Amino acid sequence: MFETFIRIVLCIIAVVGLAFFIAPMSVNVINIGNIAGIVLCVWLLMVSFKPLHNAIKTALCHFAFTKFIYYAVNTCFIAFAVLGIAMSALMVYGMNQKPNINTTAVVLGAQVLPSGNPSTILRGRIDAAEQYLKENPKAKAILSGGKGNNEPISEAQCMYNNLVTKGIDPSRLYIEDKSTDTTENLKFSREILSRESLGNNITIITDGFHQERARIITKQLDFKGDVGAYNAATSMKYAPTYFVREWFGIPYQVLMKKS
Repeated sequence: MFETFIRIVLCIIAVVGLAFFIAPMSVNVINIGNIAGIVLCVWLLMVSFKPLHNAIKTALCHFAFTKFIYYAVNTCFIAFAVLGIAMSALMVYGMNQKPNINTTAVVLGAQVLPSGNPSTILRGRIDAAEQYLKENPKAKAILSGGKGNNEPISEAQCMYNNLVTKGIDPSRLYIEDKSTDTTENLKFSREILSRESLGNNITIITDGFHQERARIITKQLDFKGDVGAYNAATSMKYAPTYFVREWFGIPYQVLMKKS
């Protein structure tokens, strides 16, 4: 009875997960996060739905080679799930690093739409930056993000325009518009910190799923001060996809981007 209950719960999780990972594709958000999420949910559905699981196991376990494939694939999926749990724990740790009062904010960019308006992700970061600057009236902010091929203006300029429209004093804002990825966001922002004597302590403003990788990068770049996290609200439509993407992004950052 208990096994049946667990299988039903896992099936429901798999179906709901599939819906969340497929939904971003309707607005052309396709990356390793939702692809891996879909594959993981399909596997979970297959092993949780007992008749299907038994049929697959029976079909594959007649021969030594297919039996090996069956167990190897299941072992890989279990290992991936364990990796996901470990990465998720790190991400929760990263997003809960409380910032010091009135430290300089480094706002990480995201896509600007062809219209010049911020994407949903970028809008969330702009709103978080506005809130942080109002809560910390002595703080300043570095707006970091260059101009992509499909963007009419730089991400930094888009953030600047929107924050000024919201009533933030332009003298509190610094534009960093050369960066093309998170490492460059933080590298070039550090140059502004030094040039403008803004101190060593920073508060990174980005989505919660992104905080731990950004934090790792600050260590790789040898930031000297404290690094706090101020999280933007992430739409549930995108959160699972980008959360799973970081399961790959964090190990890649640690193993392949040390310099």
